[in-house]
Amino acid sequence: MTASVVPALRPWPEITSPDVTEVRCANGLRLLALHRPGAPLAEIRLSVPFGSMAPGHLARAWLLSETVLAGTAATGRIGLAERIGELGASLRAEVDHDRLLFSGTVLADRFEDLLAVLAEVVREATYPDREVLAERGRLASRLTAARSQAAIRAREILHRHLYGDHPYGASIPTGAEVDAISAEQLRALHAERVVPDHAVLVVVGLVDPDRAVTAMHRHFADWRPGGLPVPDLPPLPDEAPAGASRLFHRPGSVQSSIRIGGPALRRDDPLFPALHLANLIYGGYFSSRLVANIREDKGYTYTPRSRIMHSSAGSTLVIEADVATDVTAPALLEMWYELGRLSTLRPSAQELRDVRQFAAGNLAMSIATRSGLATTLVTLLGVGLDLDWIRRSPDLLAEVTASDIYHVGVHLLAPKLLAAVVIGDATKCEEPLQAFGPWVVE
Repeated sequence: MTASVVPALRPWPEITSPDVTEVRCANGLRLLALHRPGAPLAEIRLSVPFGSMAPGHLARAWLLSETVLAGTAATGRIGLAERIGELGASLRAEVDHDRLLFSGTVLADRFEDLLAVLAEVVREATYPDREVLAERGRLASRLTAARSQAAIRAREILHRHLYGDHPYGASIPTGAEVDAISAEQLRALHAERVVPDHAVLVVVGLVDPDRAVTAMHRHFADWRPGGLPVPDLPPLPDEAPAGASRLFHRPGSVQSSIRIGGPALRRDDPLFPALHLANLIYGGYFSSRLVANIREDKGYTYTPRSRIMHSSAGSTLVIEADVATDVTAPALLEMWYELGRLSTLRPSAQELRDVRQFAAGNLAMSIATRSGLATTLVTLLGVGLDLDWIRRSPDLLAEVTASDIYHVGVHLLAPKLLAAVVIGDATKCEEPLQAFGPWVVE
């Protein structure tokens, strides 16, 4: 049997920034259109800043995103659905701590018709009492079910541990919080926050950018601004919480969810390319050290991963693994070990070449489709970047050295700088976990 030959890596893909036509309206809305050849489709994205320190905002924001398409002053829910269906289009809304995002797909020659629907929704959504009541019940039930899942609870517990009273400390609202919201509260929130101030509208597809921007301006230039400053969320803590790790008792659980987290660098930080590669080497892709260790070698888990989560208030490193209860402590030991190895030993030249190639290819893939380009652009613009950041990234990655990886490993990824939480059956895993220091059991 002959050994297979691994083909040589190809040159890095060149990432070019497509031509963008941009106009800023007097009401604060940014309009951007990009021509993307191929299928006769267009992608529409409207991102509205939606962060808030107000109590109960997260629950109201979630329910608003579920009901914003439930009807307008001129058109009911069924009428809106029929108009969108007749266009062969899709339109949906979603929300996170930072933004309310509308996403639509439509035939390129009908994109202006979908813009008209979207413009009507953001101006005239009515949140009918009956629709809100029905959707409120459905959302509350889904949230209650979600919070019974270990992975969801682990993420929620880690966020609370890392962020405390910061809005990011609550990853999802509770069913009870959603149940307390009225249609009138949603109408008030829409009037206050669904406004063009600092919002971004993007169209990508088989369209003429200049004509597309003209159409966007026609539909949205008279969208009334809010008149109040868009609130900024406070920055995230620059250190992980000091003191004991947290073990959350889940009686009878046959597996433990391990989460490790701490501060990370923003994408515009000069050291971010080094951190990005260091994270990939550690656990950010299938050829990472963490996967080789606790999946391939020891079989503790199927899908360990490490990722950097970006938001308007800062960035966070999150490491995840779900393992059988009896290997909770051994798995955590190996996770800490790989972090320690990254912060004490420089990667090999081959390892660095491989991870650079993966990172550059992954960046290119993120804008290879209309949908990916539209979503990437609106996301970057929301944190003060643009597609030029994508274009420059391969060159910045090429400049990262093994010493740079070592530097961010020491100063950002060392085990002492990160916090850990475990959700599992404390009666079976608490004692061996104490080998890592004090644990607070909740």
